[in-house]
Amino acid sequence: RVVMNRVGADYAEGDISLADKLAARIGARLEYSSLLDKMVVAPRASMAYRLKDGGQFNLAYGIFYQEPASDLLYSNRKLDFTNATHYVLNYTKKKNNRFFRVEAYYKQYNKLVKTYPVFSNSGDGYAKGIELFWRDKRSVKDLDYWISYTYLDTKRKFLDYPYALRPAFSAPHTATIAIKK
Repeated sequence: RVVMNRVGADYAEGDISLADKLAARIGARLEYSSLLDKMVVAPRASMAYRLKDGGQFNLAYGIFYQEPASDLLYSNRKLDFTNATHYVLNYTKKKNNRFFRVEAYYKQYNKLVKTYPVFSNSGDGYAKGIELFWRDKRSVKDLDYWISYTYLDTKRKFLDYPYALRPAFSAPHTATIAIKK
């Protein structure tokens, strides 16, 4: 017997000007999965404050849902959506063909799939970190370069993990340097 999964999503958002240099964006995403036979609503909100020097502060919040991986879901049809609640604060500045961003974030994972001792949505975890990004298209003629660095602290109690551990796919430190001529 072939089991089909029909997934659907709708998204709506609106911008609100709160003051001369302060704006907000509020939205929601509606998701449905036929395999889970469930619909969820994921709220999203952000605020931005523009500074006189061209910089901007941004604050964002959102809940993001995801179906369990297909092999896990087909093994146990009683699983539910997993979700993560995101909180993000960043500062950006773009001026004279240069761009700078610093961002701090925190994510709380809920209902992660546990495979041991039984299949369930009893897992959880977190991720928190900071990211720095610099791009410069001006300092050296005909050269565009960017540098990024990310620090990530994450632990999850999911799959067959006996307690919260750093997943093997996550690296605490990541750096990138790219040059384009």
